[in-house]
Amino acid sequence: MTAAEDQRGSTRAAGVVGMAILSSRVLGLIRETVFAGLFGAGRNLDAFLMAFRLPNLLRDLFAEGALSTAFITTFSKKIAVEGDESAWRLANKVATLTAVFMSAVTLLGIVFAPQLVELLTLGSWSPDKTALTVLLTRIMWPFMLLVSLAALVMGMLNAKHVFGPPAMASSYFNLGSIIGGVAIGWWLDPHFGARSLVGLAIGTLIGGAWQLAG
Repeated sequence: MTAAEDQRGSTRAAGVVGMAILSSRVLGLIRETVFAGLFGAGRNLDAFLMAFRLPNLLRDLFAEGALSTAFITTFSKKIAVEGDESAWRLANKVATLTAVFMSAVTLLGIVFAPQLVELLTLGSWSPDKTALTVLLTRIMWPFMLLVSLAALVMGMLNAKHVFGPPAMASSYFNLGSIIGGVAIGWWLDPHFGARSLVGLAIGTLIGGAWQLAG
């Protein structure tokens, strides 16, 4: 590949990533606006936000934090020094360990959801709202497993200079959350009351699964 061709390829990749980031930002804004309009206005949306807090914090650590960065760096070095076959063996091992570890964390989160919610809310919420938050927390814990695996896949693709699908991952999550959350929420409660928040939680899982599959 000539220097000119390499430059054109880099420019195209930068353009794709830029458009994907813009798409993600726009869809994220739409997501927040739709959720606030349909599920907010004093309709217990804060129960969903509280339930999503802990899985999302751990997502930042495992899927988008130092651990993910360390894997991507090691994977890229493996490709450069030992070749693709060695790098993919490493990737398979890391993916398996990640799936096992995150599954265990997810199970613990589901089992101890009542205690976690009590800790986060300082026991200040009503029993009904607390019970709803516990249910939503249990539904959304697998989200962390899905996005952790998605982060590994995106890192591998970036290391192989495939930038389009990883850059679109956040857009897939937002789309899945909006479509799944609104559709299932409406199906559970056409008036978008507290029960519809279960649909919003399921929509979050759909978004995470779409992010992994995308």
